[in-house]
Amino acid sequence: MRKAIILIGMALSVSGWVYGQNEVDALRYSLLNPGGTARYNAMGGSFGALGADPSVLYFNPAGMGVYKSSDFSFSTGFVVTNNYATFNGSEASDYDFNFNINNLSYIGTIPVNNENGITSINLGISYNRLNNFNENIYIKGTNDYNSMTDWFAARGDGISYSYLNSEDNFYSNLAWESWLIDQNLPDTMSYVSVYYGKYGQSQEQIIYRNGNQGEYNFAMSANVMNKIFIGASMGIQAINYEEVKILQEKDELDSIPDFNSFSFKEYLETKGSGINFKIGLLYSPLPWVRIGGSVHTPTFYDLRDSYYTSVTSSFEDPTKSKSEDSYLGSFDYELTSPFRANASLGFIIQKIALVNIDYEYVDYSLARLRSYDYVFSGENENIRTEYKPSHNVKLGLEYRFGPLAFRAGGAYYDTPYKTDHINKDAYTLVYSGGLGVRSDNMYFDVSYSYITGKSGYFMYEGYNNTSPITDIIKDRSRIVTTLGFKF
Repeated sequence: MRKAIILIGMALSVSGWVYGQNEVDALRYSLLNPGGTARYNAMGGSFGALGADPSVLYFNPAGMGVYKSSDFSFSTGFVVTNNYATFNGSEASDYDFNFNINNLSYIGTIPVNNENGITSINLGISYNRLNNFNENIYIKGTNDYNSMTDWFAARGDGISYSYLNSEDNFYSNLAWESWLIDQNLPDTMSYVSVYYGKYGQSQEQIIYRNGNQGEYNFAMSANVMNKIFIGASMGIQAINYEEVKILQEKDELDSIPDFNSFSFKEYLETKGSGINFKIGLLYSPLPWVRIGGSVHTPTFYDLRDSYYTSVTSSFEDPTKSKSEDSYLGSFDYELTSPFRANASLGFIIQKIALVNIDYEYVDYSLARLRSYDYVFSGENENIRTEYKPSHNVKLGLEYRFGPLAFRAGGAYYDTPYKTDHINKDAYTLVYSGGLGVRSDNMYFDVSYSYITGKSGYFMYEGYNNTSPITDIIKDRSRIVTTLGFKF
């Protein structure tokens, strides 16, 4: 009997963790590329020692103590993301564009004017975008080595067809029900692709991602005699992520008897929030020199995933052509991101030029997944063995000419992967520039950032049936404008 026995209760109890919640999720929400104001972006995100910009509430809250007056600013961003994919020598590309709020901040200054102590106290609240997930990826080529149906078959090995629905509802069961895998008789506990050994089919995958990760900061800082600046903040993060992946295989050469094509869809939505704390210090040994540093605690997230999969198969025999859907699954879990530490050095040159260098340390191998319903021992071990400490460096420059300011910057975000990983060279480079105009109580800034990086991607992986690698180059252009008022 082809139809599997439906054990709904058992399926619901295991479907929550089968689909995802792994080292990829841990890295996605720990690997940050902050937005901020146009001034911050124009200088490559390097502002840690200079302070007096709303973006520092995220990086080093002590920089808020440099403010000598209250400030309100609003920053918007326009982002265009291009992805170029190379799969088995075939090239394909896709793009996405979106408009968003990059930063919204208010800083209030309370003068104290104690000559031998605190000069002022500043209170601030801001929203800062930490990640923009919006992108589209298109992959296309010919696979002469294997098929996703082999991967489905390997997942089902050791499971009786009667229990595929309950034990692997999202993957091998759908392949079984849609005639993409069959029992490898006489061994009824193993499976084989219906077109095993007859490869050369075309493979296409479309990946749609959207959403964002942002942080609300509530900060307080103190200015001590214009030489020492101390700050602390609480950050509340919000995550909204959605991903749709559609993989399609076609027998365009008619080399596989009876088979035409199949399409496999995966859907994932993640929502949640997290909390962290930051403490920072700036020291000005000379009026034109500032040295700073801060420490960020891990961010403690509570997340909820919702997901489903579906398969549509097409055969010459119409009775075999099927459309099958998995259950709608959901799962609650916790993620602890790694702590972060940074150091900064800034120079103020005759009040007409600024130079800042930032260094950030983050060890991605310290991220951890947890749940009351599942022990993430394997996933956390993968985090420890695949990820490593990373060292990020940013440089920013500003030159003032009357009310105008000209800015440039760059950043290097180190790869989070170890040297033996396929993505060991997956670093990110940022090149940026911009200009601004300022009056006594108002300012307007604009910036352009070019962000580029590369990575390797597998359409399916593991179970001794991994797809050929796809090399992806991502180019992102980000334009940010900021309107601010001082009072």
